[in-house]
Amino acid sequence: MPASSGEQRDIGARSRALGVIVWSAFLAAAMATMVCFALLDPQAIAAGEAPHWWTGRLRVYAVGFFFFWLIGLLAATLCWQLATAPRREP
Repeated sequence: MPASSGEQRDIGARSRALGVIVWSAFLAAAMATMVCFALLDPQAIAAGEAPHWWTGRLRVYAVGFFFFWLIGLLAATLCWQLATAPRREP
């Protein structure tokens, strides 16, 4: 039976969890994209003008690993916060 204009439909626990995970991952990807392209200009890299802090491949891999680990940590924390937030009853 469809919900009337005054009623709210409750989504299931699985749908709520999926929404929380997808939304957290989207926000983390948006943040990672903003930070990555604020620090790196793809056109400059293609032209061979690497940033001054790129002194070696190992350093770039290490910085990249810790950056993406931090983004994953933030996404997981956001996911946990959204999943454990108390639900408001109307």
